[in-house]
Amino acid sequence: MTMSIRRAFISDRIDCRVSNDAVTYNSSCVVVLLLLIPILFNAVTLLPELSRPIPSLNDNAVHFLLIQGISRAWATGDNLIDHWNPELELGFPIASTYQHLPHLTVVLLHRILLGQFELLTLFNLIRYLLLVGFPLSVYWSMRRIGFSSIAAGVAAASATLISADHHYGFEYDSYIWRGFGMYSQLWAMHLSFLSLGCLIHVMRTGQGYLGAIVAASTLVLSHLLYSFIMGLTMVASLLVGIRRDNVRLRIMRLLIVAGVSAVITSYFWLPFVLFNPFLGFSPYLQRWKYDSFGAHAILGWLINGDLLDFDRLPVLTALLALGIASAVARRGRHGALGLSIFGMWLLLFFGRVTWGALADLIPMHKGMLYHRFIGGVNIGAIMLIGLGGEWLWHLLSPAVTRWRGAVGVCAVVVLLIPPLAERRHFYALNAQWMERTQRAVDADADARTILAALKDLPPGRTYVGLRANWGKTVQFGDLHFYDLLTFYRIPAVSPPYSGFSLNSDMIWHFDDRDPAHYNVFNARYVVAPAGLAMPEFLRPLERTGRYTLYEAKTDGYAGFVNIVRGIRTDSQATLLDENRRWLEGPDPAAGRFIRYEYPSPDEGYFDASGPGCPDGGRITEEQILPGRLDLQVECAHAATIAIKTTYHPNWHVTIDGRDARPFMVSPSFIGVEVSAGPHRLTAIYRPPWYKTGLLWLGAVTLLLTVLVGSRFAGLDARMAGPSRSAGQG
Repeated sequence: MTMSIRRAFISDRIDCRVSNDAVTYNSSCVVVLLLLIPILFNAVTLLPELSRPIPSLNDNAVHFLLIQGISRAWATGDNLIDHWNPELELGFPIASTYQHLPHLTVVLLHRILLGQFELLTLFNLIRYLLLVGFPLSVYWSMRRIGFSSIAAGVAAASATLISADHHYGFEYDSYIWRGFGMYSQLWAMHLSFLSLGCLIHVMRTGQGYLGAIVAASTLVLSHLLYSFIMGLTMVASLLVGIRRDNVRLRIMRLLIVAGVSAVITSYFWLPFVLFNPFLGFSPYLQRWKYDSFGAHAILGWLINGDLLDFDRLPVLTALLALGIASAVARRGRHGALGLSIFGMWLLLFFGRVTWGALADLIPMHKGMLYHRFIGGVNIGAIMLIGLGGEWLWHLLSPAVTRWRGAVGVCAVVVLLIPPLAERRHFYALNAQWMERTQRAVDADADARTILAALKDLPPGRTYVGLRANWGKTVQFGDLHFYDLLTFYRIPAVSPPYSGFSLNSDMIWHFDDRDPAHYNVFNARYVVAPAGLAMPEFLRPLERTGRYTLYEAKTDGYAGFVNIVRGIRTDSQATLLDENRRWLEGPDPAAGRFIRYEYPSPDEGYFDASGPGCPDGGRITEEQILPGRLDLQVECAHAATIAIKTTYHPNWHVTIDGRDARPFMVSPSFIGVEVSAGPHRLTAIYRPPWYKTGLLWLGAVTLLLTVLVGSRFAGLDARMAGPSRSAGQG
């Protein structure tokens, strides 16, 4: 990409020279300035994101947890792309259904550098470089599509300066420490533009198949939702400039890229589709995330400037308006492209609030987060902003030809002052919050003492309160103690970040006054502020000046249970309702559990009664590892055992070396039946056999694409036939 940018500058004839004691600037110098201003500005104002290695309080905590999990899997010989994460919620294989290439990249870099830099340092470094370098991706992509250097430069300069009221779009509120921590979307933001540039170039010229396939495949492995956005965006792009003599060729070119990319990435997306019922879609998530905000609200934000220029002068909004006017008036190909992308995603961004049942016509609409379609709106808006800036540039040419460059430089600086000032203030607050939190964490020696003690204790989950109770008061600046548990990979009963597992919502119903709940979740340890009155059944283990570490009596990660009824369902909502009623009722204290058949095409109850162990039995935890539990169990009668980690079809259970059939029990844990007598029970999380095969298939396909990529041009020629020349453009 760097060489392509260099060639673009050369083609624009960079010529900044001194003549007759006057400096004459051409358009290329303005483009350089357009790129340098946001890059240097972000490099300075966002430096705390790199220089302050502190735990995250947002979704970056989960991203770093996945990075640590991949690194651990690498060290232990486990599967890098599908392994169990016991620290996430109540256990979940996040890499199996979540885009993992951005995280694998951090671990790979860590290995290449021989472990000389910590994972957190490299994670922050990659985030920082992506934040700083976004203008380069925008500029290269728009030039690849065919936009002028001025349009691409204005778009690149504006791309990092979007300000919105926490709408989860391309505004940097989505990525920085005080924001949402959307690390995968940060990759997708770059890759969406790069993929768009490569795909449109292939569609129109038949050249660059390899780059398009690599970009599209990388986007799929980095962000599935943005892959979906890019897929629909290419449908809109296909219609721009389409004619009867080029439609077949354009479609075939895109199908080649899509087909090869689908094979390369099949190891990821196919299991995602097959195991989608076991990925949680929480009804506790704010409803607007599923439904979006509706046309009235969104159009209001667009008109008053809040969509792009929240809490500041609407500079980008004005450029967007100029870009729309320019696209309509000039009726050029690039204007039509920007308008089609912006208009389509603006309509889809309205969401279910506007479209109602029609929204369900979109593929995989179940669980679709319509509010995230703002990303497509941002892509189109950035393009149109570039056209608006280009229109202003051309306005300067008739009257100020000699000083056009100098006037352009001044115009750029003046236009960028309001967004730069607002962003500087926003990032300054971010730096203050980070500094305040770092000071608080560094000063709390008691917290380090408690964390060290937890690392040395026998296996069990830790509880440090929830957001709705005293847990919100145990904090360091803006960071809570339960955030530290995630950072240090301590299994916990703590507020879910994303709600990946089927039973993550049960954590919100944890009652820290009920001893049965501690046993159900194996919440064996509690960290509470010193002086806070806690239930008497909690036994103090260690006291410091600020905290008390308690222990609760639990059965451990497995216990004998009575199955009192069975429920068949295909609905996560039903599963949640039944588990919630069960948890809040008398059954947990009595050791009575529900057996589920999920997902099941039938709905209703079935006879699933199964005994516990009347005499108590014995369960000894021999080994508790991520993705593996080895137990010695014994009961005088046939009995049912509940293993207190989230059920998933990839769990395999053996009893005395022979396969046993696991099933789901409340609250979406693993259940298994054992016969009378002593047994050795082993539960192992194991990815499906075909996933490795698909990975090898993808790797071979990618290698062949690299080796024979030049032959795609010959295939393109055969598809075009005698009308090849007519199919261009």
